[in-house]
Amino acid sequence: MLDFFAHIWFWIVACLLVGGVTGARARRAPRRKGLARWLVWALLAFSAGLVAVAIDAMQGALAIYLESALACLAAFLVGAGATALATRGSLAAHESWALGLVPAAALWWAGTLFAQPAYQAQLQKRVVALAQAAGVDPSGIALVGRDVSAPGAVAQNKALMELIAAAPGVRRVIAVEGAAAPVATAEAEKPAPAPEKPPAPLDADPKAVLATLKSGDLDAASCQRALDAVAALDPVAFNAARSSINRQAAYALDKAVEVIRRCPDATIEVRGYGDATMQVDPLSERRARAAERYLRREGVGGRRLVAVGCCPPVAEAKAPRPSAIEFIVR
Repeated sequence: MLDFFAHIWFWIVACLLVGGVTGARARRAPRRKGLARWLVWALLAFSAGLVAVAIDAMQGALAIYLESALACLAAFLVGAGATALATRGSLAAHESWALGLVPAAALWWAGTLFAQPAYQAQLQKRVVALAQAAGVDPSGIALVGRDVSAPGAVAQNKALMELIAAAPGVRRVIAVEGAAAPVATAEAEKPAPAPEKPPAPLDADPKAVLATLKSGDLDAASCQRALDAVAALDPVAFNAARSSINRQAAYALDKAVEVIRRCPDATIEVRGYGDATMQVDPLSERRARAAERYLRREGVGGRRLVAVGCCPPVAEAKAPRPSAIEFIVR
C-alpha cells in the first residue's frame, strides 16, 4: 500500500494543503461543545474504511478507491488540524472545516481518473517483467486495482507466485480456475477464469457464419465463431492513442452485445490491443476496460466479462489488427 501512496503523493499533498487553508480560514466555532456532527460521521466512516481495508472486505478497483479516499481524508484532517493549532492554538472552529471537503473530494476524484490508471499500468508492467524473467508466458495476467489474476502458466510456478505476491504494490495474487498452485496470499478468493490463446481465424465468410447460426442460446464454440464474425465485419476502432468509445466503436460493441446475450454460460475475455509495439501497452488495458464498461452498461455484466490489456499488434502482420478489441470465449 505504501508503494501506491508514494505514487499518488501529489494528490495526497494537495488534500493536505486544502486542509491547511481550510483550518487557517476557519472562523466559526460549534454552537455546542464537542465535535461537530459532520466530523463525527467523517471519523466513523474513516474508521469503518480502515476496518474494511484491514480485513480485505473490498476487492479489485473498489479496494484501491477506498485506500486513496482514506489517504486523502486523513491528509485533509491533518492539514486542517495542524494549521488551526499553529495559527489559533485551538481546534474550536472545526465545524467550518466541512467546506474544505468539497475541493478535497474533487482532488480525490481527479486522482482516481489520472493517477490510479497510470499506477495500475505500472504495476502490471512490474508483474509481467517478473513472469518474463522467470521464463513464463505473461499473456493473460490481469490486474484489477492491486489484485493480480494469474493464469495457469503463472499459477503453476509456485516460486513466481511468491515473487509476484511480494512485489511492491500487489495486494493479493489469485490463481485462476484450473491452476495447480495455491493462492500466494493469506486469504483465498474465488478464482477467475484463465485467459486462452486467440482462436484460429475464421475459415468461412463472416456473413455466412452469422447467417447459419442457430436460434436461441449458443454453445462456447458457436459463441466464439459468432464474435469473431462480428469483429471481422464491424471491428472496434479507436482514435489513435485514445481509449474513449467513439461512435464507430459503440456501433461495433452493440453488435457484440447481441451475440454475448446469447451465450449465457460463457465467460468473455475482452482483450484490448494498443498502438505501440511494447510487450504490454498501457493503452491496451485502457481500451479493454472502456469496452468492458460499455458492455456492462448495455446489460452484459457480472463475472462474465474479464478485461485484459493484452498485447501490441501482431509483429508479423503486414497491417494493423482490424479490431482493437478481441473477444475470447472461455
